[in-house]
Amino acid sequence: MSRLAAFISLTVSFAFATPAVCATADDLAWPDVVQAKSFEELQQTWCAAKRDVSHIFVLPASLFVDSRELVCDTGTYKLYRVVSVDDPDDFEYYIDPPFGKENRLGCDGKAGLKAQVVAVNCRPE
Repeated sequence: MSRLAAFISLTVSFAFATPAVCATADDLAWPDVVQAKSFEELQQTWCAAKRDVSHIFVLPASLFVDSRELVCDTGTYKLYRVVSVDDPDDFEYYIDPPFGKENRLGCDGKAGLKAQVVAVNCRPE
């Protein structure tokens, strides 16, 4: 019985001592996090953002209240929000890319009805 206990103990210690084979934080492609506090600041940072990498934009929810447009050399993007179909206590936030353009970003996010700051995930499309 003691051999079995020793074997199990040794196996468990090797399992925890052997590093897992997975990517480290440095190996992963982390998105850029961009914060803008006004529409003017968003316009400037949005138009300068790289279109081939992911971003997270942290923005005031008020920017999405009235449908607005970000006009850049890469096209016109539309900001808007809708009440979530699955959860009526939440808004879904979107920055829609121009159709027919290559190298564009598409963004979406979700936050509570009373949220004042939202984060939208933007991915190359």
